[in-house]
Amino acid sequence: MLIGGCVSWPHPNASGVSELRWITLGGVRQAVLIRGDDRANPILLFLHGGPGVSEMPLAYKNAALEKYFTVVQWDQRGAGKSYRPDTPDMRIAQFVDDTLELTRKLEAEFGQRKFFLAGHSWGSLIGALAVARAPQLFRAYIGLSQFVDIPDSERELDQRARAYAKQTANCRALKKLQELGRFPYPNHRVERQVNKVQKKLMGEVPHELGAAHFIALALVSPDYSLGDYARMLRGIVFSGKALEREIYAANLFRSAPELDVPVYFLTGRHDTVLSPVVGKRYFKAMVAPRGKHFIWFEKSNHWPQIEEPEKYRATMRSILRDTGP
Repeated sequence: MLIGGCVSWPHPNASGVSELRWITLGGVRQAVLIRGDDRANPILLFLHGGPGVSEMPLAYKNAALEKYFTVVQWDQRGAGKSYRPDTPDMRIAQFVDDTLELTRKLEAEFGQRKFFLAGHSWGSLIGALAVARAPQLFRAYIGLSQFVDIPDSERELDQRARAYAKQTANCRALKKLQELGRFPYPNHRVERQVNKVQKKLMGEVPHELGAAHFIALALVSPDYSLGDYARMLRGIVFSGKALEREIYAANLFRSAPELDVPVYFLTGRHDTVLSPVVGKRYFKAMVAPRGKHFIWFEKSNHWPQIEEPEKYRATMRSILRDTGP
């Protein structure tokens, strides 16, 4: 049975759905928020980033999509509402298994086939792997700030920052980068310092979602309590430690060279977290017999769905139209 605990809210449409559920996936109880104006609409399953960074508290920012999709926001094992300090099987393969199990359970309940699967950052790693394993379950795949290969991404961002510092004669930034050294960095503190310099070099992004902005948006969410935020913070640390080694070893050039569904990459032009250059390289190399599309978000860094929400919603509606009934 799908429901392992459920909180429902009245929906103005008799055919609509607005529920927070706890579903057991891979033996672990996990939170899933399901919202849409019509249960018969196509399902959009959204995989959050991080690992451990729930995007459920930001779901309201793109609630307009619920007119066209039944939108599923899922706090993955070890993240947000689903966080528990003893969460087992924190492995990439298990997250892929959880994704496919959730898809099949929702498919059985809603009577739909071929979901839209969207993954952001870390979520785009497990999303691409899920589609590569079971393309028959999905109508299209949408990679937001697509994860490809962290070492390659870090090296490209570092090289680009140094080249830009030289071109602009920014001796101070170049000296700081030289002091900090090149990838692989000795620890996350150095990595954060390098990223800070890179962001300054790349210039201001009009609608960049920084930490303070994220917190401001999340704190007014109708879906998260103060206790949930505490769990999310602990889950970010827990998930990062548990998955760090695997994440740095993951490489989609090797593990997902072909995606047999329509593929859409939505990429911030100014992304300083995951290199858009590496993302574009993977996009070009990927075999996608059902078609592939690369869409730039010119005013975005790493969160195009929040930094340019109007364009994101318009793009998702276009994908819905393009992929047919």
